[in-house]
Amino acid sequence: MPSAELSKLNHHTHLAQWRQLVYDCRHSGMTVRAWCVQNGVSEKTYFYRQRKVWEATQRETANPQPSSQPALPAIIPCTAPIASAGQESAAAPALVLRNGTWTMEVAAGCDPALLRLALRAIK
Repeated sequence: MPSAELSKLNHHTHLAQWRQLVYDCRHSGMTVRAWCVQNGVSEKTYFYRQRKVWEATQRETANPQPSSQPALPAIIPCTAPIASAGQESAAAPALVLRNGTWTMEVAAGCDPALLRLALRAIK
């Protein structure tokens, strides 16, 4: 994967994590200061991340990207591979993404088109 694509993926991953952080803080019923102390986040870091989330949201709202690909189904059917007798368990995933209630594990040899589809589905 070229470094520009990896950088963009990292940026989107951070924004998703930061959106969750801001959401958690705002819906905790606590003050920002108290939430930050409880969660080990400095207030300066929290407000930086909140600003980055706000800026990204403003850019997305001002410049919606028309999708050239068809809309995704609400549920993407998947089947787990069935290990044959004597076959060892799969190696550890190369990448693990977690956000709230979902986890996505990506194997080293994952098909890039499938990964793009999965990332679009969780976006």
